[in-house]
Amino acid sequence: MSQSQLEQWRRARIRLITEKLEDLLSKLEINQPPDIVNLLKAMRYSLVSGGKRLRPLLALAAADAIGSKETAILPGALAVEMIHAYSLIHDDLPALDNDQRRRGVATCHVVYGEATAILAGDALQSLAFETLAALAIKPRWAERAGTAIYLLAQAIGPLGMAGGQAEDLSFEKKRPSLEESLAMERRKTGELMAASLGVGAALAGADQKTLKIFRRMGLLAGEAYQIIDDLLNQTGDPQLLGKAVGSDAQRGKVTTPTLIGQPQARASADRLMEEAIKLATLFASKKLPWLLNSMNNRAN
Repeated sequence: MSQSQLEQWRRARIRLITEKLEDLLSKLEINQPPDIVNLLKAMRYSLVSGGKRLRPLLALAAADAIGSKETAILPGALAVEMIHAYSLIHDDLPALDNDQRRRGVATCHVVYGEATAILAGDALQSLAFETLAALAIKPRWAERAGTAIYLLAQAIGPLGMAGGQAEDLSFEKKRPSLEESLAMERRKTGELMAASLGVGAALAGADQKTLKIFRRMGLLAGEAYQIIDDLLNQTGDPQLLGKAVGSDAQRGKVTTPTLIGQPQARASADRLMEEAIKLATLFASKKLPWLLNSMNNRAN
């Protein structure tokens, strides 16, 4: 596939993912009382209001790398995007990062109130697993969907994303070592990246050896992605990013770029992503290495 064909693939898949998410929430609104409709609107607000759809694209690209039809694993792609949206809603809350803007618009708690935002995040997490469980109860999908559910649940728990967010909060009050900072980034961002690839691969029928390759790939890519995100928080354009910059410095948070400096942090992100791309090239599909490379280039 050429660069233009790969870009067309990305845009088409983003449209498909967004349409399916909107359709899912619209069906849930039918004949519901006003308070439930309001909750679903808050969920919709954060779920379909823009975004790069990176994690569901990774799931689709992983399935393609295994040789599966991408649309067959679409529920898995939708599930990882719902998990990502839930994490952003909660991460933006006053008790955590207290961010006022996300994707160029006001954050969910600013528009709908803190209580509704918390519930919207909770409901998106539940709906993600409901979407995967609907596959798991079908005999043909039971084993594959069960593996996908396990990988996703493990990635966002106390030893994954939630634990990483807890560590991230603590770094506002102490100066971590470089090793601690990198471990936090793997948990906070890398685990969900790894699970996104793993969900797509598992639903496509990957064996355990192959799933380990995708996990390693996702952890490397996620760590690099978080370092780049921290760099953008220091030097990025808020108009292009759709969110405030400089918030880490304002809160006194120590990140990898503040520990080792911007040039070395950028070099570290490049090295990590190069390792991830090298693993992606083990598969015949060109979509996965291209997607990883585009993730890395967003800060260049």
